[in-house]
Amino acid sequence: MFEAKEIIHQNHHWVSLVFLAILIFLTLAKVLYKDRLLHTAMLFISKKYLFIYFGKEKNDILNLFQFLLFTVQLLALALILYFANDIWQFSARLNALYGYLLLVAGVGLYFCFRYLIGLFLAEIFNIKSKHGRIVYDKVSYFNNLILWILPLLMLSAYANIHKELFFKITFFVLVILLILRYSLILANNKKLIINNLFYFILYLCALEIAPLAIILKLTI
Repeated sequence: MFEAKEIIHQNHHWVSLVFLAILIFLTLAKVLYKDRLLHTAMLFISKKYLFIYFGKEKNDILNLFQFLLFTVQLLALALILYFANDIWQFSARLNALYGYLLLVAGVGLYFCFRYLIGLFLAEIFNIKSKHGRIVYDKVSYFNNLILWILPLLMLSAYANIHKELFFKITFFVLVILLILRYSLILANNKKLIINNLFYFILYLCALEIAPLAIILKLTI
C-alpha cells in the first residue's frame, strides 16, 4: 500500500509537455476555427453544432479541425488512463513516459480499428449514410467531452494535496459525461436506431466491444 502511494506522488515532468502540446493544438483550433470550437464546447447544452456542420462535412469528416481535436482527444485520454494506472496499478508496463506512449499508441489503434471496421461494415450492409451520421455525432460529442474534462484533468495533475481524490472526481465526471454522451447520441438517432436495430446491435459488438478487447490484450 505504501509503495502505491509513492508511485502516485512521484513527479512526472513530461506531463507538463503533454499539456503544453494539448494547449498548442487547442490554440490552433481556436485561431483557425474560433466559432466552431465554441459550438463544440457547448454541444452538451445545444445541438446547434450538429445542424450547422454535419451537412457541410458528412462526406469529409477527416479534416484539419477534426485532426486537431482528435490529437487533443488522444493525448488527454491516454493521460487519464495513465493516471488511473498510477493509482490502481493495472499494469507495471504502463508506468513512466514509456507507459504513457504505449497508452497513446493503444488509444490511437483503438480509434483507428473502430473507424476502419465501421467503414467496412457500412460498405457491406450499404448503410454508409447512416453510419456517417452516428460517427459524426459520436466524434462531435467526444470532442465536447474532452474539452469539459481537461480543466479537471489539469487540476488533478497539478494538485499538491489530495491528488488521488481530485483524479477520482475527474474520473467520476468522465464516466457521467460518457453516459450523457451515449444518451444524447441515442436520443438524436432513435428513429434511425429503431429502424435498423439489427445493424445497431452489430455495431455495438463490432465497433465498441471487439476493438477494445483486442487493444487491451495487446497493451496490458
